[in-house]
Formats: sequence, structure tokens, C-alpha cells
Amino acid sequence: MNAETVIVDVVSRNTIIRGGLMRVLAEAPGIAARHELDSLAALRSEPEPPDIALVDLYETEPTDLRAYLPDGCRAVALYPPEHPPSLTAALRGGAHALLTRRTTTGELLAAIETVRHGGIHICAELAREIIGRDHPATAERGSELTPREIETLQWVALGLTHTQVGRRLGLTESTVSTYIRRIRTKLHASNKADLTRRAIELGYVSPR
Repeated sequence: MNAETVIVDVVSRNTIIRGGLMRVLAEAPGIAARHELDSLAALRSEPEPPDIALVDLYETEPTDLRAYLPDGCRAVALYPPEHPPSLTAALRGGAHALLTRRTTTGELLAAIETVRHGGIHICAELAREIIGRDHPATAERGSELTPREIETLQWVALGLTHTQVGRRLGLTESTVSTYIRRIRTKLHASNKADLTRRAIELGYVSPR
């Protein structure tokens, strides 16, 4: 991927959603919103593959994204929260970020930034649904975390410093530190390694 600019193609059957995502990306620094496509199959016909495919799966049957992604292309996928994917299947299928149409612009751009550097991002809304369905006992233990605390935990588990987390979430470093103290208390984690382990156990990030 280009060190300064990441090339993104948008895939959606819905013209309004496709156009809206393109406008959001076009205004974001460091992102080149290149093509809007109406099908996954169109990705394979591109002469130059994008760095990232932003794929809206609301009106698409569950599919293995790897069958359509060009070599070197990673996927940021939008899933309907009422039909959350299996986390394992989604990750194996090529989705590096799992979001919904309700995801904020800020989180979408943060997810793209994470994916371009090889990380995994799962929005809190989908994480709750996936864990509640696939791991009900684990979900009960993690349900006391607020959505903001889950976001903070995800970033910390992916290796970001308190300052970097604050920049992505629009928070001060002291606020991030407060969140992390609360998370440690709730999850009985004594250090960053424990936080990372608990984040993986709860399904908020994927093992590297």
C-alpha cells in the first residue's frame, strides 16, 4: 500500500449507500476513493486492484469475500446487525473490519486506518451481537463494558498508546487512562497483556 494514500473501492448494490460512502471517503485525508461498484464480481475486473474494498453486505447473501478480493486487497465489510456473521467465518472469509451502516464516519475511517496497517477492527454493535449469539457465557462477563470502553479496549489491544487512542476517539489522554482503569477493574486485568488476552477472549479483536 502507498505510504501516504490508501486506494479504496466501494461495493454496494444500493446506489444511495454507495454514493454516500464515496462522498465520506472523498473528503477524508489520506484516502483515494476510486471506484463505486455494484457487485463483488466487478472487483476482479479492475486492472489495478484497490488497497481496500469497502463492501456493503446488507443486500448480499453471505459469501466468502476471498473469492472476489484481488491479491493484496483487504476488505472492510458492513454487516446488518440483526444478521451478524460468525466471527471466525468473517475473518477467514477476508473481512479485516466488521462494521454496520450505523457506524460513525469517525469509526469507519479509523477502521480503514487499522486495516491498512494489517489490523482487525470490530465495531461494538456487532461484537455484542456476535458474542451474545456464539458465546453467551462470555458475553455475560463482557456485557458490563460500555460501547466507548469496548472501542478503547479494541485500540489498546491492537497496540495503540493512550495518546493514539485519544486521537482516534476524540478524547484526552487522561480520559483514555480513566477508561482503561475502569476496563481493568471490570475485566480483572492487571496490565496491558491481560487486557489484550481478555479482548481476544471476548471476541473484540482477533488473535494475530
